[in-house]
Amino acid sequence: MRALTLFAVTGLILAVSGTAGATTVSYTVDGWGPTSFPGPVTPPAGAPWGSDGYPGDTVELQTYTGSLNLTPGTYVQKINTLRWTVDYTYAGTETQWDYPDHWGQPSFDIDAPRDMSIGTAAGSLNQAGLLWVTWFNDDLSFAVGSTTSFVVESYRVDVTPLGLPPETNVFPAGGNPWLQPERDVMARFDVTLIPEPVTMAGMLMAVGGLAGYIRRRR
Repeated sequence: MRALTLFAVTGLILAVSGTAGATTVSYTVDGWGPTSFPGPVTPPAGAPWGSDGYPGDTVELQTYTGSLNLTPGTYVQKINTLRWTVDYTYAGTETQWDYPDHWGQPSFDIDAPRDMSIGTAAGSLNQAGLLWVTWFNDDLSFAVGSTTSFVVESYRVDVTPLGLPPETNVFPAGGNPWLQPERDVMARFDVTLIPEPVTMAGMLMAVGGLAGYIRRRR
C-alpha cells in the first residue's frame, strides 16, 4: 500500500511538472507619449529664444512586441524603447532670464502607464520617471514599476518594469532639438506554473492517504 501511494504521489508530481513544457507566446507593450515638458513659466517675448523658443524636452516610450518562453523561471526582457529629445526649457521668471540669479532647475514627474498583453491575457503597467532640467544639462530616469500579474494558459506571469538610472543628455552635432541615444526599457518576467484543480485535488488526496497510512503503521 505504501509503495502504491508513493507511486501515485510521484506520478501526480511528474504530471504537474510535465505540463511545464517550452510553450512560447507573444507579448505586446503599448507605447506612451510622446509627451513634452515645457518650463513652468511662459517665456516673455524678450527672452533670448523668444516666447515660442522653449518647447522643453520630449519623452516617449515606443511600443514593443516580443516572445516569452512559458517555462517556469525568471527572465529579463525588453518591453519598450525610450526616445528622449532635448530642447530648450525656460526656467526663468516672467520678466528675468539671467543665469544663475533668475534661473531655476525645474523637475518634472513622469507617469507612464501603458497597456500590455501576453497571449490572450491583458493588463496594464505603471511606471514613474523623473526629468530634471538645469541650465547646462538635463537628466532623465525611470523608477522600478509595480508588478502586474497575467494568467496565460496554465501559467501566472508577473511582470515588473525595471528602472533606468539617471542619464545626462548629450549634444549631437547640429542645432536643437537634440535626439538622445535610444535606451531599452526592460522588465522582469516571473513565470509560475498553476496546477490544474483536478490534478491538485488528486495530489492532495494521495498525500493525505500516505499520511494516514504512516499514522496507522505507527
